[in-house]
Amino acid sequence: MPITLPLTSNVRIDTDTQKLLVALPSLESRLPNKEPEIAFLRRFLRNRYLHLTIHMYHKLRGRDGRFEPQSDFAVAQAAEVYCCVRIKAEDPAVRELLKLLTKPHIQAVLYTHDKIACGDYEPRIDPIPVEELNGDRAIKIVSIIKKHNEPLGATIQLSGETGCMEIARVLHGGAADRSGLISAGDELHEINGVGIFGMSPGEVVEMLSKASGSVTLKLVPSCRTPGSRKREMVVRALFSFDASTNESIPCREAGLSFQQGDILHIVNQEDSVWWQAYHHGDTSKKAGLIPSRHYHERQEVLRRSRSREGRSMSRSISPCRYSPQVPKQRRLRKTMYHIVQNGVFTDFDTDEIPAYDEVELYTPKPRHFRPIVLIGAPGIGRNELKRRLKASNPMHFQEVVPYTSREKKDFEEDGKEYRFLSRDEMEEGIVSQRFVEYGEYRGHLYGTSLESIKEVITSGKVCLLAPHTQALKFLRTYELKPYVIFIKSPSLEKLKESRMPARARATEADSIRPFTVEELEEMAECSRRIEERYGHVFDSRIVNDSLTDAMTELLMVASRLEKEAQWVPVGWGQ
Repeated sequence: MPITLPLTSNVRIDTDTQKLLVALPSLESRLPNKEPEIAFLRRFLRNRYLHLTIHMYHKLRGRDGRFEPQSDFAVAQAAEVYCCVRIKAEDPAVRELLKLLTKPHIQAVLYTHDKIACGDYEPRIDPIPVEELNGDRAIKIVSIIKKHNEPLGATIQLSGETGCMEIARVLHGGAADRSGLISAGDELHEINGVGIFGMSPGEVVEMLSKASGSVTLKLVPSCRTPGSRKREMVVRALFSFDASTNESIPCREAGLSFQQGDILHIVNQEDSVWWQAYHHGDTSKKAGLIPSRHYHERQEVLRRSRSREGRSMSRSISPCRYSPQVPKQRRLRKTMYHIVQNGVFTDFDTDEIPAYDEVELYTPKPRHFRPIVLIGAPGIGRNELKRRLKASNPMHFQEVVPYTSREKKDFEEDGKEYRFLSRDEMEEGIVSQRFVEYGEYRGHLYGTSLESIKEVITSGKVCLLAPHTQALKFLRTYELKPYVIFIKSPSLEKLKESRMPARARATEADSIRPFTVEELEEMAECSRRIEERYGHVFDSRIVNDSLTDAMTELLMVASRLEKEAQWVPVGWGQ
């Protein structure tokens, strides 16, 4: 239904403001590169609340002094009254008056009255001197307002070239950034008239932290050309970072700690080593320092290089063996051109070093559900959870029918338990990458087809998958948009307590026997390795300590998945 707006308004447009609006077109023609600023001015001058404020101001000014305060020392008068009447404290009325005058709220009201009466509404900013010259270099005086112990919102370093203290970077949303007058590279000479030459960066930071109210800085402007990498983006952190324990961060107080999976808003990428970001949901939007993608990759590669010394590369944890008749797909390796020259980093693929994943919000669509992918160590219970989830609503959840090259048995129906193909047909499909995962068991090939997954999605049902971790690289595409849930192993003690007394597993000889201690230890270790290697792609984690509790949590996650928006990689939301 269209909304009809009134043609008239009760708010009278200020004549002076109207004159400024009329002058904006001529200003725009003379300043062709200032269109965004002029557009902001136009919106500001047309703002209804601005005209209300001006209207209120004129009303108050036209009251002929009726709102003039009787005095501007109400606090002193109250103290005088208190001293005069306290000698008659036996009187109940006097006792009540004394009690009122000692209440913090009454004292605060009187103090506020005196401040308003004196017109002392804001911290007083000292007048800014005219720009001076220091030899051939200009000097600027900047006054900012900050609270006690509030950081300046900038990092400081000692310049190796000049030996002067300089602003290394200005943090988004901080006091320095709000002033709009402090830039990276500015030399800092004085704080509130006190010279800082010879001080250490730590002493300067402490001095700035203790200063409050009006803080005046004497700076020599930077000659640097402003950077151009200020594009804001939203990312999911694929690793954890603790600024309080990091030894390489230029200022630990300015660092922003985060956990793997946190959503961050990156607001500045000018520094190639330390980016600026704030947590999603932080209304103050004050940024902190986080490692850049390049810096984190470099540090992680160095860590891996040191850790691999003395031990061989770990073998794959996959239980599947590739068919000797099926050629393995050659892995595409990406290398960091700026690191390869060192000769240490060529053994690593930068795609396997998780840093940040640019994300966007995805809104669930009716009858087009994201597949639920259960990942976990063999024997942890992901297949049982998948079976129970399907049984909870068979008309809503559906598994994918796998393909196999073995002969169909008499009681089997093609397309129900399995879809049967010849070995040559399956090998051809594997080479053509039509299978997201495949393996060989007792001389026969088994696999999950990509088309089969798409068929379940287009049918309006939730596709359930419990593949091997190696299948994630084929599943995590914008076409499928899978939601990956890691079925995590509890502690080894909990595993022994919950699995050994009554749980059993099928062995290669089709016999049923309890888990051994060695198998439980391998399960816990395998779970740890999977989380360490693939944890950055998990959307959710469920610890399978109790199967009933894990199933309850899985149902809750599946329900939220169909109702709430989720952060997905950029491009998946289309």
